[in-house]
Amino acid sequence: MVLVPCPACDRRVSEKALASPSCGHPGRASERHGVVPALSRVAGTYVSANAVTGAILGSVMFLSVAAVLITLILAHR
Repeated sequence: MVLVPCPACDRRVSEKALASPSCGHPGRASERHGVVPALSRVAGTYVSANAVTGAILGSVMFLSVAAVLITLILAHR
């Protein structure tokens, strides 16, 4: 694993990292195409892969709970 300095905070980051864990600046691996790199550059901000994954997981959980509650409410009518 090669560590390179982050251009934003000068901390050492893996060259395979999507973003710097300390400041969130995208790494060299974020130049790849995919969902997480694309979502991490929304509105010109830098969001870490963990934050994007957490937001997606939270949205899925919210929709799942809402679907169960709606099903239970409609079943008791």
